[in-house]
Order: sequence, then structure tokens, then C-alpha cells
Amino acid sequence: MALQSKLAASSASDSAPTLDGVDRLLLAQAEEAVADSVRRIVVVDAEAPQIFDDLGHLFPSATLVAHNDSLVDQRAVASSKAVIATESSACSSSLYPSDLFAEADLVLVRLPKSLDALDELAQAAAGALSQHAVFIGAARTKHMTPTQNDVLGRYFSSVSASLGRFKSRALIASAPKAADHGALSPVHAGAGTWPRTVYNAEVDLDLVAHGGVFAGTRLDIGTRALLRELGELLEVFPEAIDFVDSGCGNGVLAAAVAKARPDARVTAVDVSRAAAFSATATAQANGLAANIVVNQDDALTGLPTASADVVVCNPPFHTGTSLDTDVAERMFEQARRVLRPGGELWTVFNTPLPYQGVLRRTVGRTSTVAQDRKFTVTRSVTPLARD
Repeated sequence: MALQSKLAASSASDSAPTLDGVDRLLLAQAEEAVADSVRRIVVVDAEAPQIFDDLGHLFPSATLVAHNDSLVDQRAVASSKAVIATESSACSSSLYPSDLFAEADLVLVRLPKSLDALDELAQAAAGALSQHAVFIGAARTKHMTPTQNDVLGRYFSSVSASLGRFKSRALIASAPKAADHGALSPVHAGAGTWPRTVYNAEVDLDLVAHGGVFAGTRLDIGTRALLRELGELLEVFPEAIDFVDSGCGNGVLAAAVAKARPDARVTAVDVSRAAAFSATATAQANGLAANIVVNQDDALTGLPTASADVVVCNPPFHTGTSLDTDVAERMFEQARRVLRPGGELWTVFNTPLPYQGVLRRTVGRTSTVAQDRKFTVTRSVTPLARD
């Protein structure tokens, strides 16, 4: 049965999520690259459940496994009845479990924009895949660079690019150089091992990061601005015990609070699997694991109402290259719910963004703690009496 007719048959329902060009190219390349007898397909960072339904039509005897960095995407793709298994951070001590790629005939990936994220993924896959397996990554053509080929070339002997289709392009890699299931061969000299650890003298902390974490092991300038006000936060609210780091990234804010207040109970939360693993590793590297609990969660939805004294937050304001403030506003709403009466949200955002009004409306009385041309740090206090 031809690819287009199979897709048409599986996409009959108007309610089915629409596949984008990257998904369509991955499906087309999958049909071209492997035989119908494929046994196991691992799909990394899919966003639309429909891709699994279509893969189920293309390869009816294959086991389909979903692995997502984003918890939101993981929950979305799990709604496809074709998915046999989803990989959750709660069931593994490794970002890419050793059995994830084992016995896979095909790996399909929405290529990350971060080269470090691609390096870690390719290294993990090549360390477990057999010689007959095929690794296919795709992205919008405008977001691709020749360096992505170089990254895959560190771990696969054969890397080629597809022709452009659907405004997208694919990279097809095979013949993994680390086919001995995990041991890096000499060809990987100079390639990074993950996660990476870098000591940061500015905060006197070892920062640990997996490849997909925003800013990696660096201290991004927004977080730096918020950290400069940490002393004032602890001074004006000395009785605070329960702290939450919302959107924790590599865990530096959570670690800084736990280090400054050894009596504090700190919860670090991020929707990203890589961030949750990184924050956990940062806490362990600095001897703070007893003070910090890390959760992978969608905003703070998993935390009890009125359970925190302070929430610190350096929220994302972009999805890819586009300005997207919906995520940040949802994080503010969840902070308001989680905070106790009189609790405080300390956040940092780009100064040109009009978030003062959003914070007043969503959380409570808001004042500016610090501001320059790039960043504003604010303090929002919830009402003492809840409506």
C-alpha cells in the first residue's frame, strides 16, 4: 500500500491532530529506509499522536515506543492507541535508558535546535543500536545547519541528507560507530560525555547539565539577575521554609536557595526531562540532595494548593524563535495557586514585556526589585485572605 494512501486512510477523522512537514517527511523517509518487517521503532520528541497511528499502518507488526523530553508532549502522544510504551523520568535513572534503543530497527527524531542535545541523543543511540538500525532526524529546512551532519558523523559511519520536502529536510544515519552497546570507540575523542559538570565561581556551585537544557552549565543572564536579589529575598522573608523553583533548568536557583538556607525545603520543577535530570544532578554534586526534591511536571500542577512560602521563577518567553508568553502566564497562575496567603513569587523577565500588570492580576501586589534595560526582577505577594 502506498504511503499517501495509508496516510489518507489513517487520517480520516477530522479530530485527528494535523501532521506538520517534519512528521510527513519522517514518515516518508521511514518507509523508504527500512523493510516492512521492522520490529521496533523509537520515536523521539514527537508532538502529534497521529504520527504513531500512521506508523502503525505503515509497520503493523512493529512495536512503537515514544520518548519525549517534554512532559506535555509525552502525555499528548500517549493518547495514540498505537503507542506500546512511553518513557517516563519516573521509571528510569538515566535520561536515555540503556534499553530504549536496544533492538530498535528504526529511530525517528524531530531534530533539536541545540547541537548539545543532538550530541547526547546521538551518542546514546549509537551506543545501543545494531549495525542494521537506521537513525532518521528531520527538521524545518530553515532551522538546519551543516554542523548537525558533523554531530551525527561523530557517532555514525554513514550520514546523508534527504532532498527537501514539505519545507523540511532529513538526515539519515546508519552504521553506528559505538555498536558495542555503550562503550565509546576512539573515534569519539573530543566528543562530550553527558551530563557535563562545570564549577561556577560566581555562585560557588557545580552546575550539571544534560545537552537539552537551556543555557547548559552556564549561568544565563536572566537567572543571574534574579540571583543578585536572592539575599534580599531571604532577608525580607526570613520565616519562609518551603521554596519552589518553577522552570528549574539546571537547578542553579534551587541549589542557591538550599545552600543559603540549609533549613529550607526546596522543590525544583520543570516540564523538561533533561532539566529534571540536570537539577537532580546539580543538587547531588553540591551535597544538597537532602534539601531539594526535583519533579518533572507541567508548570506546578502536581504540587498541592497553598503549600509554598516562596516561588522563584525565570520563565521561558519563547517557543523556538517565536515570542510565546502563554507558558509564562500559566506558570504565574500556578504559582498563585501553590503559594500560601502572604506567599511571594519572585520572577525575572525581559524588561520590554508588560508583565507587571499580569503579575498583579494573577498573583497579587507586585513591586519592582531591580531593573535595567534587559531584565526586570519583581516581587509579587499573594493576598493574606483568599477569596
